[in-house]
Amino acid sequence: MTTSVVEVARTALPMLKTILVVEDERVVARDIQRSLSDLGYNVPATAASSDQAILLASERCPDLVLMDIRIKGDRDGIETASILRKRFDVPIVYLTAYADESTVARAKQTEPFGYLLKPVKTNELRSAVEIALYKHEMEKRLRDRERWLATTMRSIGDAIVSTDAAGKVNYMNPVAEELTGWKLDDARGRPSGDVMRLLEGRSRSAVPNPLDAALREARTVSVDGVLVREGRDERFISDSCAPILDEGGAVQGAVMVFRDVSERRQLQRQLELSERLATVGTMAAGVAHEVNNPLAYVVGNVTLALDIVRKRRGVADAGDHSWLEEIESALGDAEVGANRVAKIVGDLKAFTRPEPDSREPAELGEVLDWCLDVTGHELGPRTRVVRRFGPPCRVDAPAARLGQVFVNLLINAAHAFDIGRRETNEVIVATRTDEQGRAVVEIQDNGCGMSPEVLERVFEPFFTTKAVGHGTGLGLSVCHGIVGSLGGTIAFESRRGTGTLVRVTLPVGLMATHLESAPVVPEPAVLTGPKGYLMVVDDDPMVRRAIVRLLGGEHTITAPKTSRDALALIVGGLRFDVVLCDLMMPDLSGMDLYGEILRLAPEQARRMVFLSGGAFTARAVEFLSSVPNRQVGKPYQSQELRRLVAQLVVEMGPIKTQTREIGDRR
Repeated sequence: MTTSVVEVARTALPMLKTILVVEDERVVARDIQRSLSDLGYNVPATAASSDQAILLASERCPDLVLMDIRIKGDRDGIETASILRKRFDVPIVYLTAYADESTVARAKQTEPFGYLLKPVKTNELRSAVEIALYKHEMEKRLRDRERWLATTMRSIGDAIVSTDAAGKVNYMNPVAEELTGWKLDDARGRPSGDVMRLLEGRSRSAVPNPLDAALREARTVSVDGVLVREGRDERFISDSCAPILDEGGAVQGAVMVFRDVSERRQLQRQLELSERLATVGTMAAGVAHEVNNPLAYVVGNVTLALDIVRKRRGVADAGDHSWLEEIESALGDAEVGANRVAKIVGDLKAFTRPEPDSREPAELGEVLDWCLDVTGHELGPRTRVVRRFGPPCRVDAPAARLGQVFVNLLINAAHAFDIGRRETNEVIVATRTDEQGRAVVEIQDNGCGMSPEVLERVFEPFFTTKAVGHGTGLGLSVCHGIVGSLGGTIAFESRRGTGTLVRVTLPVGLMATHLESAPVVPEPAVLTGPKGYLMVVDDDPMVRRAIVRLLGGEHTITAPKTSRDALALIVGGLRFDVVLCDLMMPDLSGMDLYGEILRLAPEQARRMVFLSGGAFTARAVEFLSSVPNRQVGKPYQSQELRRLVAQLVVEMGPIKTQTREIGDRR
């Protein structure tokens, strides 16, 4: 029982430090061993030679060695201490009776932890041992911390560069080596400005070195700019740089932590571009609506005036009709111009409204003609365009998505040329059908071409050879995705200095046919049926008047000023064979008016025809897809609107409760 208590007591005490004494004079060695034991240290043995010291050190793993500088044998105490330090990382305290300058100089190289002069006094022995053990423990902790810190900095995902107080590089982690293109061994001791050259992203002017600024101003500074790398592509970097201060506040150096934000900036630019495009799309839809309203009455009135002039020429007497011919010519030109504006607005609407799920067959020649028109501002000043279209051919693909692909490819072709050599620059746009029956579109230019390295990465997202701010690097990646989703392929052939050929292959689906074999459907004549009772609901008075002029000779028309006036007529009991109603109106829209009429007079709601200028809000798109009513886009074709109204009057038959004669009828 007593033994176990003693053992427990011993285990509770701190572990004794083991000390190896190396002294060739046995009496001195034994005296030092006894003194250390009395001081509470463990001294299991002493050594008299270098070999014996090395053997005991390997067996006992001492915490400290008291080494006599002059010992017998081939190796003296200094050489033996050097071996023990390297092999066992053990602290050394030298014992010496005397030492000349050369011996002290040799001893310093082994980094001893202290010196004791013989004869050794107990209090000096204790002080030297305690200080040596403490110093060694602190150095060990410091090395461990440095090792931990170095491992952390090597493993961290950000780049780290530090300098001394003179601005010379003294550390770089592997990420910094990769970003800067410098190895630490090459950069160490060089001015930080040689390693970190920064430019401003837009102006390309030099950015003051952040490390020098942190040293000079003794404060944290931000890092933001383009890192210039010799023989490598530039990278955007960002973060901060801070001074390293001692306890007194003196600047000892600076450290910069930064990261590559090139991809993030690309994504941010793309997001900003997407937001701008979304804003442009919203504006375009609104502009289309605002343009289509006046365009509707311009086209309607011009067409009506042209019809009147042509009829008058046919029934007039044999007098001078040159004035009529001039008016007819002017109105004909106005009609052509208005129809061209209508086509432009229609194309704008096609790109701003939601993409339909179904694939309507698109004729490649028509799509390419449109694409060449809209890219004319880029192609015209730079190159001649040659069209080599084969037989007309349809593919099962949305025209809008094909247009997005070909517009991108044509703009890229335009940018392959420099302005000023238009007479020798050429872009050939050709269509054909290959041996498998697939539709092929080829766009070939004789511009600058691409190197094999660029050609390999042409579809890689965010890869671009254009200057910063002139391209997102997403265009061809998007084109590749669109063509692939349509079941086709897109391929590039290019050589530096000779030009580029882009080949887009698209499958011809079951619905696609060659237009030359399609039957020609004659345009139906204008229906001349019974006179109908019509109501025109539109907030634009000029649109109302244009429709009244167009249809007033064939039908009886009521044109209330507002949609609420129209609702009041229905509530009052009036009924109409056909109601031509604008979709987007202030206060009470055509959609809201339809809902009220459907509740009060379902038969009347069935006879509504919606006129739309192109403001396709989400609600409007959902509404038009959910109702069975006919829809007419503005600007309408006069003959088509007349045929539609006459057809509806015949198909639906007279409404049971007819309108009464009222004052606002035109």
